[in-house]
Amino acid sequence: MNILEKYFEILRQFDNYEPRKAQEMMVSRVAQSIELKQTLVVEAGTGSGKSFGYLIPALFQEKLDGEGKKVPVAISTATIALQEQLLQKDIPFLAKAAGLDQLKVKLVKGRGNYLCIQKLTEVERQVKTNSSEFLHLNYLKAELLRGWSGDIAELEFSIPQELWKEIRSDSEDCLGRRCRFYDQNPYRQAREDLDQADVLIVNHALYLQDLSAAQSLLPPHQVVIFDEAHQIKHYALGAFTVRIGKFATQKLLQKIHRRLQPLPEHFHHLIMESEAAIFEWLFRAENSVFRLYPDELFLYIVKKHIQILQDLEQWLVGMDVKQLSIIRPDLFESELDMDKAKAQREKLIKQLQGLIARWEFFLEEDPFAKQRVNWVEVDKERLYYELKSTPLNIADIMGTQLWQEKIGILTSATLAVNNNLQFIQKDLGIAKSEDLVLPSPFRYEDQCVLYLPSHLPDPNSDLFNIGITEEIADILALSQGRAFVLFTSNQAMRRISEALIPRLPFPCKVQGEMPRNRLIDWFKETPNSVIFATSTFWEGIDVPGESLSCVIMDKIPFSPPGDPVNQAVVDYIKARGDDWFGQYVLPQAVIKLKQGFGRLIRTGTDKGLVAILDPRIRQKGYGKIIQRSLPSVQTVSRLADVPDWLFGASGVLEPSGDPLALSADDAILF
Repeated sequence: MNILEKYFEILRQFDNYEPRKAQEMMVSRVAQSIELKQTLVVEAGTGSGKSFGYLIPALFQEKLDGEGKKVPVAISTATIALQEQLLQKDIPFLAKAAGLDQLKVKLVKGRGNYLCIQKLTEVERQVKTNSSEFLHLNYLKAELLRGWSGDIAELEFSIPQELWKEIRSDSEDCLGRRCRFYDQNPYRQAREDLDQADVLIVNHALYLQDLSAAQSLLPPHQVVIFDEAHQIKHYALGAFTVRIGKFATQKLLQKIHRRLQPLPEHFHHLIMESEAAIFEWLFRAENSVFRLYPDELFLYIVKKHIQILQDLEQWLVGMDVKQLSIIRPDLFESELDMDKAKAQREKLIKQLQGLIARWEFFLEEDPFAKQRVNWVEVDKERLYYELKSTPLNIADIMGTQLWQEKIGILTSATLAVNNNLQFIQKDLGIAKSEDLVLPSPFRYEDQCVLYLPSHLPDPNSDLFNIGITEEIADILALSQGRAFVLFTSNQAMRRISEALIPRLPFPCKVQGEMPRNRLIDWFKETPNSVIFATSTFWEGIDVPGESLSCVIMDKIPFSPPGDPVNQAVVDYIKARGDDWFGQYVLPQAVIKLKQGFGRLIRTGTDKGLVAILDPRIRQKGYGKIIQRSLPSVQTVSRLADVPDWLFGASGVLEPSGDPLALSADDAILF
């Protein structure tokens, strides 16, 4: 039985089954790509059924390694919601329909989700017996005796985040087989369970972290399917970014002090003085996020800091391992105890060497020459900083380390720009792939109207926020609320929501008033409600039906000009003589805009209005590329031209003048 026969056999078990040509085509092409070991990039429009489009060939084709052994397929997503849909709904249905009773599907979690028993015992020795930390640690020990797996998500009580950071598992401290608790190691047991899986469900962050860690975190696999593939680059940049936080050195000193008796006091003083100098230099900047341009003073401070760490490393190398206080601090009864002590010292030395190597990234006077950008985030309220070094060209890394090694299937509802996939392929370093752009089955012409006003001020003008505030009020009156109002900046969201909400006759909330999931539930349950939100609401939210009948976007979502990574990438593209706007800035904005547009029509019966208030879409040449990239819909430039069938003539709340109008005093807000 070929894959399409299997596909039709499964779907006939649906009630009211209707064939989807796009889904059928995707099943066929994904199966072909897996068989021929080709990378495939698929834009599958909303409602095309892309989950089944890749799951059916992934589950029902044999995937063997070179020795004939079956290996799992990895499915990576960007959101928890999609992971839950795959785990709890889609895969169980397909497995039952196809009689795959023995199918083993495992959710892969990062190591930090699991307890390290050795760390627990170390911390327990350090805390006071009458403290809350000691009480929490004893709760955890009792749970282990009752059979707890060590996964923090399975606890019925909460653990303080700072305490969990001290006792969670990580590769830096793990002694492997030399650990006293090796047989009970929660992460090792979870990892062995993964080795038996047919399907691995993982998130993009962990998958790309595995790539940056030389593929040491996940079981061997040949096929990886990226759903929500438009997010891959974001997580790839995060995985390959080098970070040093304010407390990085202090935390390592705490580890050394916990396991060694005694730690020379002068190291504490030297490092405190050095970090104070770093802190003072970084906090001179006015901005909270900025590119790092080191002067002679900064380079001197960092070199001195590195020298202190190197001296500490030499002290560790030359110390007597019998000073180690790992599991049994007072006894060295056997060679095994001595072996554990030496292993512990080697782990500490490697961590110190790794910290030194990270600091050396920030000694580069011209990181741009090495295709990196060094930048800083500063939180002056929390007195915290983090230094970061990010690659400018993730495409080369992805090309050599991922696409040459794996069969990649990439899919999303928003990958194409101007009806082709060249941008995403180049951006991710995909040298060769099969391409497929599948339309949505929705009848956008009959379900949606796009409002593109051209009379509003230029978005770079101080008058823009004032102009769109009145425009938003009129649109919400037309749609009777039932809307997401999406902004490209927190500042605009705050100012406009503060000006509008007191005048709107609809229940309104602003992102941040409650957790995102609760906010979405409130919106679904509250008639005629409105949410004012920013970036996290532009994608990954599914509100079918009349509750969401209007999506308003304030601007084309170009990357913020103050973003240091985007600044550096633009400079890098300019230096190569390429079109930085057309090849990088515009395609990113188009994909983000398509995501925002996609919040509205989620089923074949939904209908509503999408409003993009940025007049540049009509006025600039690149506006045509944006419009061609969006679904084909009826477009109007005046609210008066919105057809009656969209919201109906009866029951529409008309703009009421005084309650919604802005006074002269309101303009001060902007």
